[in-house]
Amino acid sequence: MTSLKVDDIYTDKMVVPANKAFTIAGQAVAKARVDIELIDRLVSTQADATGAWVAEIAPLPEKITTTITIKSLEETLTLKEVRTGTVLLLTGQSNIEFKFRDDSEYQDQIDHLDLQNVYFYNVPQLEYRNQEHVLPNDLKKSNWQIADEKTLWEMSDIGYWMAKRLHELDSTMIVGIIDCYKGGTSASSWVPKEVLQSDPELINRYIKPFKKATTGKTKVDYDREFKSYNALVEKHNTDLAKFMKENPKVSLSDAKGTVGHTPWPPPMTPTSYLRPNGLYHTMIEQVQHFTFDKVIWYQGENDADNPDVYGKLLRGLILSWRKLFNDRALPFYIVQLPGYFDEPKDAWPTIRQNQLQVSQTVNDVHLISIADTGETHNIHPTHKRIAGTRIGTIVSGVSYDGTPVVYRYEIVGKKLILFVAKVSALIGRGKIEFMLERDGKWVSQEVQIVGSTIVINQIQNVKKIRYEFKNDPNCTIFNEIGAPLAPFEMEIG
Repeated sequence: MTSLKVDDIYTDKMVVPANKAFTIAGQAVAKARVDIELIDRLVSTQADATGAWVAEIAPLPEKITTTITIKSLEETLTLKEVRTGTVLLLTGQSNIEFKFRDDSEYQDQIDHLDLQNVYFYNVPQLEYRNQEHVLPNDLKKSNWQIADEKTLWEMSDIGYWMAKRLHELDSTMIVGIIDCYKGGTSASSWVPKEVLQSDPELINRYIKPFKKATTGKTKVDYDREFKSYNALVEKHNTDLAKFMKENPKVSLSDAKGTVGHTPWPPPMTPTSYLRPNGLYHTMIEQVQHFTFDKVIWYQGENDADNPDVYGKLLRGLILSWRKLFNDRALPFYIVQLPGYFDEPKDAWPTIRQNQLQVSQTVNDVHLISIADTGETHNIHPTHKRIAGTRIGTIVSGVSYDGTPVVYRYEIVGKKLILFVAKVSALIGRGKIEFMLERDGKWVSQEVQIVGSTIVINQIQNVKKIRYEFKNDPNCTIFNEIGAPLAPFEMEIG
């Protein structure tokens, strides 16, 4: 029986960060010495009493390919074709999970593929493991693989367009993408218990409802709940199919706007991947020893029922992941939600506002707004070129480190001047209006763009302003490279 192992994410063809120390971790005989050899260096460590070991490797230069040899006692294993480059963790829920094969441009892109030096690893979507945190034997393993016409069908759609943009900017760049996502999930599933237990509101919104839904129930109870839920899903699918057959010219998006959307979420169980803290343990901890250059987080759709506390979840997620990854300055890029109408009033704009505020109050957190994209009645658009390309441009570091945001204001006489970052000169598209709260009522008012500022006249008695603070916004202000001003709400003192 082999005792020497590495964590599953360490495989042939993996990409590790260039010019940044990184770690390799695994298992060996308890207390045994472990030696790691690569290029002209030798790194040694010792397994602990459980056999776990972690070794830190000093930074390697860019664009090298090497073999890593690991030895302990009489055992040896090798990792071949290990490359140094830019390593990006793509994580969140369904819109970043959405596969490239389902993109409306998939076949055309495959037929004219021009992509090289891109590698990816899909973290197995483990939903539950036992109290000993042992991975099940039947869990499908994953391997690092090159992104080409044979493998791209299983890559993130956002990931593809991002990688394509990075390749356009520098075709020699080595890019490693770790896909770690699960659709339909709340941010509460992606944080450790300490985050939820640290705040009374989070306890009331997530921990208590979970306990109520899973306490004192038998298998018969759960079977009954799932039978009812599955009946609702079947009825929805039947109604949708009937409507589309009767209205063949109507798009799926508009059809769902009439018939409704697939019932969600399913009933909660003690082993559901939707449970609080679940995916933090089953998925994020799978990659806890790997080293990343940047994290791209695209999530929020499934927290529309609790938008007001989303900022607490997001802040806790960032800080807890940095602690787990032992990288307190790890850059996070937060994707601000696109447009989508079919949610409770102000749910998505409230989440966008929280995403904006976290990016402005936590170090090394950058906002990428895609509020100018999306579909009114389709939560999973099949065209993600604009979003993915924008993400690629921003994480490349060749331009702004985020999309435009209002960062401060001044009142000059009866005028309000908003100062915008991440822009040289703002560009308006169509009529530009803000909502102003004056004397307890919201009114629409046209505004002016002056360079990198926005000027609002007749500001007296205004207590609060909003820009496209809607579920499905119509963005009208952009920077010179086509990135939208992030929708926002601001109090005026």
